[in-house]
Amino acid sequence: MDAPGLLCPNPDVFRRFPLLLLLLPALAHADLRWDATTVFAAAEPSDIRATAQFLFANTGSYPIKVTSTHTNCGCTAAIADSHSIPPGQKGTINVSFKTLTRRGLYEEPIRIDTDDPTAKESTLLLRVLVEYPVELLPTLLFWQPGEPLTAKVIRITAGDGFNVKAIDATCPDPAVDLHLDTIKPGADYKLTVTPKGQNVRATITVKPDIEGKPQRVLIAHVRVS
Repeated sequence: MDAPGLLCPNPDVFRRFPLLLLLLPALAHADLRWDATTVFAAAEPSDIRATAQFLFANTGSYPIKVTSTHTNCGCTAAIADSHSIPPGQKGTINVSFKTLTRRGLYEEPIRIDTDDPTAKESTLLLRVLVEYPVELLPTLLFWQPGEPLTAKVIRITAGDGFNVKAIDATCPDPAVDLHLDTIKPGADYKLTVTPKGQNVRATITVKPDIEGKPQRVLIAHVRVS
């Protein structure tokens, strides 16, 4: 006989309960998806720092929160959104890299920890190329005594990640003729320089209009003996 005051539960409830527990995680779960795990940034030494942004989406049905970020070098900092990202929304990781006096290509791994049980840890890669946006080669054109006054060329090239919208090349000396040709729009140009007489000492001023950068002035010299 059952004890007084106690209800005898239906045994089917116990049989169904484990199945219910298994279904609950499928009904509510986080699901983090990165737009890209590698991001490229271009910078020049005078920029002080390069910046980039990693984006992720919560494609699940439960909020996701970035709990911590870790970098290998003090030159790199990664800051995540401080709030949880609701389902269907995007979150960001803002990264900065100190260029200082560096030059060349640098790769900085960044570890991201989240409360998403299916993606507790992710590794991102920031690739930074530090170089001058535009370079002239050579910066000195020299004609020796007796050398024919044939044209010589200055190449004007943009670094990777920089886009040149326009170039203004001038020389105030009428004894120097300039002709600018586009080799590859936004990236590669040829400046043909032809002297018209002897004993020339002239300066060529090149002003590239670089997208996203303040205008700068580059100088090349012409010497005819």
